[in-house]
Amino acid sequence: METLNEHRDVKSYGPLDSWMQPYQCFMARWEGLCKTFSPQGEFLDGSAVHMDCYWINQEKTVWHLHEHFTNLYEIGETVYHTDLHVDAKTVKGESDLVKIEGSMLTPYNYTFTIWSGVSNTIVYNNHYFIDANNRRIMTHKIRDGKTHIYQIQDFVRVG
Repeated sequence: METLNEHRDVKSYGPLDSWMQPYQCFMARWEGLCKTFSPQGEFLDGSAVHMDCYWINQEKTVWHLHEHFTNLYEIGETVYHTDLHVDAKTVKGESDLVKIEGSMLTPYNYTFTIWSGVSNTIVYNNHYFIDANNRRIMTHKIRDGKTHIYQIQDFVRVG
């Protein structure tokens, strides 16, 4: 479908809703469950995950990720604190434990690559927001160039 050139100056889709702001849909407290599977698809373990995401500046260009696994597979209790810097649809951040890079593909689909010093893996995460209050993360963890584990995390917005 083509837009007529004479309509370009008046074409409008209305105001930008807050969910269209990159990464706005993450901003909340979340409770979830992380399920871990072997490369062969066998269930290995489950762990509660508590997450808090919030903007730390007025311009909404930096947000804080606080993630607490009660029992991260093969590691135990693990808490991450990472500030993420937004540039248009991309995000980057680094802490002592992880380096994170991500992209917004659509307002409800995000991809992240995480280099984890905790698990010594490269983590590929695909975040899908089922609706405003429910989110699923599909995770593929690589160690030494081979699939180490898969994980599925399901979250519910609680605050």
